[in-house]
Amino acid sequence: MPGPDDLAALAAERAAADRAYNEALTRLDRAIQQLPADFPHPPPLPDERQITPLNTLWKIDAPPPGRGARARLAAAIRRAVAPLFEEQQAFNSAVVDHLNRSVPVARATRESIASTLTVLRDTIAELVRFQSVLVGFLQQITPYVDTRDRDVAGLLRGLSGAINAVADEAMKRSEALLVRERRHEMQLGDLDARIADLQRQVAELQKALARSTK
Repeated sequence: MPGPDDLAALAAERAAADRAYNEALTRLDRAIQQLPADFPHPPPLPDERQITPLNTLWKIDAPPPGRGARARLAAAIRRAVAPLFEEQQAFNSAVVDHLNRSVPVARATRESIASTLTVLRDTIAELVRFQSVLVGFLQQITPYVDTRDRDVAGLLRGLSGAINAVADEAMKRSEALLVRERRHEMQLGDLDARIADLQRQVAELQKALARSTK
């Protein structure tokens, strides 16, 4: 059996292990992540208020031709600046076309960012919940181990009691057998003494008979 020094060393080792485990569990508990309070929001929807006016105003319409000298002068000026108006209209067309193509892309980008942020938020929340459950599980290990230790100690005490009872019963039976053997030996010794006495008496009788016949 281990001596008192060994038991004290084992108890100290167990206490040190318990302290180290509890300190590690405390650090893990403090390291649980938290969902940020200022979690980012998706960007706003694209501004489409001017899309409809741009789709109607991009084309430069010339006024209807009039009559008279002023009309002829205006027509001459219009012919002179017509290339400039055509270039401006081509530019307006390109800008409006670009805006019309950009709006669906901006919508899809905003929806993608919104869904990504939702998935990210849910993932972080699940991670935080998992960490909390993990810490709760680890907190139950020490009570569980202590309970198992108590169960094992109880079983050992019961087993020790049973062994002691069996040993006592075996000792009692052994003592009873020894007593019986001693009684048997005493009976055998008495029987041997009686047989020896009978043999002596028979021998004396034989001698007496031999003398009487002479």
